[in-house]
Amino acid sequence: MEDIFGQAVPIIQLVLPGFVTTVIFYWLSSAPKPGQFERLIQALIGTGVIYVLVQVIESLALYVGRYGAIGAWSDWVILFWSYILAVALGLALAFISANDTLYKVARQANLTMRFSEGSEWCFAHRTLRDRGVILNFNDGRRLAGYPRAWPTCPEKGHYLIQFPTWIVANEGDQGADNFEPADGIEYMIIPNSEVMWTDFLSKPTEEV
Repeated sequence: MEDIFGQAVPIIQLVLPGFVTTVIFYWLSSAPKPGQFERLIQALIGTGVIYVLVQVIESLALYVGRYGAIGAWSDWVILFWSYILAVALGLALAFISANDTLYKVARQANLTMRFSEGSEWCFAHRTLRDRGVILNFNDGRRLAGYPRAWPTCPEKGHYLIQFPTWIVANEGDQGADNFEPADGIEYMIIPNSEVMWTDFLSKPTEEV
């Protein structure tokens, strides 16, 4: 038993940085989590990338060490840089995913039509986050406001609407709809299951 544990520890230490990267990425990203096998493959790929980067740092450190050494390159130094790079890589991937960086370049090159979040729903809310919205409820009610948080999935979750304002249809033949602010309420949480569709309003024109 001790022999098996002793053999397993180095293997776990070797692949753990890749798992740290994937955990940080899925903590911060709105990307859907894949299955366990696919996450294992992603962690192994991340471990390989981190290993290559550690080798580059080691080469640079040995080169700089010719002019002045501050310490020996040891297994602890390798472990330290592995976890530093694992955290940095996870944060970088989450940032790239949140800002649609790689997919934006790929779309401009006509390589894909996909978005980093994986759905048009997340892409619309992310790129139009500064717009006011109108939530059209299943029962016909309409609510305008500014979304400060929105569901990452179109089937579940909640909207956090600031300055909620109900839109009441004018019963007359002429005249626009009436806007009735929810007095005394600055924020309102709306379950996404109650919303049929979402309208994004135009940007307000600046007065001269």
